[in-house]
Amino acid sequence: MKPLRRKIEMDQGEETKGAIEARLKILNKSLVSEENSVQYYQTLLENTGSESEEKIGEQRMYEDLRAEEKKHVQVIRDMIAHWEHKLKKID
Repeated sequence: MKPLRRKIEMDQGEETKGAIEARLKILNKSLVSEENSVQYYQTLLENTGSESEEKIGEQRMYEDLRAEEKKHVQVIRDMIAHWEHKLKKID
C-alpha cells in the first residue's frame, strides 16, 4: 500500500508520459460526461412549459444547472490543455 501512496503523492514535476496520458484519458471521459449534462439540462429546459409559476421555477433551475455544468466543461477543457502542454514538453 505504501508504494501506491507514494506514487499518488509524487510531485507533478515528476509526471511520466504514461501518467499524463492516463490523466488525459480520464479528463476526456469527464468532458464528454459534462457536455452531456449541459445538453440534458438544455433539453429539460426546452421541454418545460412556462404556464405556471412552478414551471417557471423549474425552467430557472434547469438554466442554473446548465450554467453550472458549462463552468465544469470549461474547467475540464483548461485541464486538458494544461496536461497536453505538459505531454508535449515530455515528447
